[in-house]
Amino acid sequence: MVADEKIQKAEAAEKYWKTHGFDAVNGQFFDASKEAEFVEKRNAEALVHGADEVNKLPLIVRTDGLMYNPVNMKIEDEKRLYERDLREKNKRARYEVRYDVE
Repeated sequence: MVADEKIQKAEAAEKYWKTHGFDAVNGQFFDASKEAEFVEKRNAEALVHGADEVNKLPLIVRTDGLMYNPVNMKIEDEKRLYERDLREKNKRARYEVRYDVE
């Protein structure tokens, strides 16, 4: 009976620790390796957090807005402004080629 009780306690403890690995009072995992893995993953996600927020905005805001601040004439997103200017330039070049062909 003593051996059976030890086996049952060990199995119960194993099942418990599968679902109870986080210490809510201290706000961290009991296992140091799990805590280190979590911190590393969180830091990696923090580097790219918010990078795609512009893609969630309406199309008109993505293409024309939020590239510069018209109040103080400061460029906010130089890369997107350059891409927009390049599209406009290519649009004009396309019509020039059409005119030359005709």
